[in-house]
Amino acid sequence: MFLHSGKEIAEKIQFLIDGAGNAPVRLAVAFWGRGANYELRGTSQIICDVESGACDPTVIRGLRDHHGFTVLKLSKLHAKVVIGSGGAVVSSANMSTNGLGSKIDSASGTFEAGIYVPAEHPDYIGIVKWFEHVWGIASKISNQDLEKAQEKWNLRNREVYTGGPSELACLTTTIDPYSLLDRKIEADHRIRSVKQDLLARFKEVLPNVDQHRLGKIASWACHLILNRAGVVLDYSAGVKEAPGQATDQWIVKRFGRQKKVETAASVERLLEFISRDPFFLPEVRCAANQVLSVRPWKEGDFPKDKS
Repeated sequence: MFLHSGKEIAEKIQFLIDGAGNAPVRLAVAFWGRGANYELRGTSQIICDVESGACDPTVIRGLRDHHGFTVLKLSKLHAKVVIGSGGAVVSSANMSTNGLGSKIDSASGTFEAGIYVPAEHPDYIGIVKWFEHVWGIASKISNQDLEKAQEKWNLRNREVYTGGPSELACLTTTIDPYSLLDRKIEADHRIRSVKQDLLARFKEVLPNVDQHRLGKIASWACHLILNRAGVVLDYSAGVKEAPGQATDQWIVKRFGRQKKVETAASVERLLEFISRDPFFLPEVRCAANQVLSVRPWKEGDFPKDKS
């Protein structure tokens, strides 16, 4: 069976996990990131390329320390193979939000494809034998391995937002707006709200800001990020105002005269957090850094309206 997208790949992987029972799920997937749409449980055998710098060490450490999971490393592994008792998935997708989507939004950030091979198909045995071979030559992951992986991971993510070739890649990469924001504009809001899981992370950055105000600030910050990536969303109609595009200028006007300094400082803190947090995709971090370099709130003509 051909799998046309990251969503379909994620669904089949979850199908294999759910149907495994007491049998181990075996995963030879090179790169692992946060937020992938899967729920491993029971026993699992996992192989990754932790030395590449493209695996999130926090994720690998969590998998390694999980009871019932055995996690090994294999340098130069590039395969993405998941095997359950009912079949196998061979695909292009890494175990990450970018490859498989998230539990909240099933849209992945890349074009993926793969195949599902049921256990009764002759190729299934060949896939299992291949896994047994790479499992046999893989090795354990030590704390020192994770420390080195963390250094590489930090360097890789630092390069994303400090300029150079990565900056150009950021400018040419489209960000899925619904990985940050809800699809609908609620009746009592002017623009799309930030997803609840992100709002919880932002609460840790601005713990003294009340929830309603935090929602506005977070939404403004995320819309500014999308604008830098060329994804300008619309806003809903308000009093004496027709609906239109949530441009930088429109967003900054929402800050209001009374709280413009406080609001700008809060938006800046969120953007700085996003630009450094590996939880977010590289293109999101890069765009956040670009907003910080422009700081459109310093250019705006703040009206007398209160936000």
